[in-house]
Amino acid sequence: CMRHGIACGVLSNADERYGDSILPMLGLSDHMQFFTFSKNVGVEKPGKEIFDAAIQDAQPWLCLGNKRSDIKQLMPEEVLHIGNDYEKDYVGATSAGFHAVLLDRYDEKEVAKGWREGGAPVFKDLIDVVEWLGREQYELGSRDECKI
Repeated sequence: CMRHGIACGVLSNADERYGDSILPMLGLSDHMQFFTFSKNVGVEKPGKEIFDAAIQDAQPWLCLGNKRSDIKQLMPEEVLHIGNDYEKDYVGATSAGFHAVLLDRYDEKEVAKGWREGGAPVFKDLIDVVEWLGREQYELGSRDECKI
C-alpha cells in the first residue's frame, strides 16, 4: 500500500484486543498502518465521528517517505471503506462521505441481494475488490503529491 501513497487500516466496533490478538493471528497486523476502535473514540459505527477519527488516524501515514511537508489533509471522498454490515459499514461510511463496498464472505445470497438493492457494491473477498478497482480504474480522489 505505502508505495502508492495509500494508508491501510482497521476501523472496528470490536475492542482493541482485535488489533492485539486476532489480526496478528491472521497475519494482517503487519500490513496495517493504523487502527481505529470505537472504544477509544467513544462512538460506534455507523456514527460519523468514528469515520472522522479514522481519517485523522490515517493522515500521518500518507505519502510517508516522500519527504513532502505539504501533504494535503485526507478527505472523506479519498477513502474506500470495506465492511460486512450494510447499516454500520455501507450507510455509515457513505454518510460520512467515504466510498464503501461490502463483503459477502459467507455467500448469503438474499442478504447480499438486499445490500445491492440498497446501492452497495458487494464482493466475495478482498481479492475481488482489488480486481474490481483495477478493472474499473476506480479513482477515490487525487493525491498527486504522492506520485513517486
